[in-house]
Amino acid sequence: MIADLIEDLPQDTWRDANPFSPDMQACHDVLFRAGSTRAEMAEALDSWLASQQPCLFGRMEAKQQRLAYCLLTENDLERGDDHVRARIQEDRDAWRRRARIGESHGFIILAISPHIARATAGPELLTLARHLCGLYLGQDDLDRILLDDLVLEIQIESNREYRAWSVGVNYFSAQGDGKWWRDHRIPGGMAFSMNSVGHMARTKAEAMIRRNPDLAAGCLEVPRERLTYWALPTAMKTIGPPIEGSTRGTWLAERGQFPEDSEPPTYEQRQRVFGALAGFSENRYLGCYHTDETIPSIYFDPSITKLAEATPKDNLYFTYLHSPGDPDYTRMGIGTLIEALEAEPQARQTEGRNEP
Repeated sequence: MIADLIEDLPQDTWRDANPFSPDMQACHDVLFRAGSTRAEMAEALDSWLASQQPCLFGRMEAKQQRLAYCLLTENDLERGDDHVRARIQEDRDAWRRRARIGESHGFIILAISPHIARATAGPELLTLARHLCGLYLGQDDLDRILLDDLVLEIQIESNREYRAWSVGVNYFSAQGDGKWWRDHRIPGGMAFSMNSVGHMARTKAEAMIRRNPDLAAGCLEVPRERLTYWALPTAMKTIGPPIEGSTRGTWLAERGQFPEDSEPPTYEQRQRVFGALAGFSENRYLGCYHTDETIPSIYFDPSITKLAEATPKDNLYFTYLHSPGDPDYTRMGIGTLIEALEAEPQARQTEGRNEP
């Protein structure tokens, strides 16, 4: 069925007059070249993501070649749903094995096809996006936060503990290049990207403890500190302050706009951690789309052609990285303690945070 959906995609005449950006085209030259190996494709994607991906966490992973990939070639796509589903599961299992020992935090499923890349971002492409999401997660709800999960194995003295994180799933595609939602562009076709900031922060905390055993006495605080003093400032830098004329779909909000901003820390304390961003909220930010929703329907709405035409949202949160009162602080930030790998959650979670 997936091959039929791809074949039925109408091609975008707008793209004829608005060719892909040079950086996208350079990556396409490798991805679409007959005979390119998966290793060559992964290298080209790492190079592109390391310089072009707005998310600083994604850039870090790409630069260190820590991203795991499921590269669905045209041959894979033509072999049908059962093959694609099995291929995704095989590569997902490999990613989770690497993640369990802290070698990877991010995973990208990319359907590589010039026909997908040049398709119109309309209802047919949306149908394909939902179908591919369904083959991966078994769910394809629009405008919903869909989640995968990861486990990290942690050595605690002579024992081991296992922590699990929920991982957000986000849609990217080549159609975003040159469009108002360019933050979610990617070469090659259509992708779903997963990256656990909490898993990454805990891995870094454990590495710090191994290098300095004296930190072990306060090891309960080290993971929290990595979230508050490393992950949170990095996340705020990723979003960035509002800039007139910017094509970015998200931006920081001045502190004081939200109820959460009435709480400490003080400006001086925030300045020590956030530097020049101390005047912006560390609790929420603004955007023209919801960054946590897996498949935002707004990307496929032809009536919206510029950022100014999209309704800003203010329910975009940083609090899962620093506030124990946030329901997602444990499952997405600090991690949920589980007794053993056998107790690892198997069912994919499909609900996100409780929106106000």
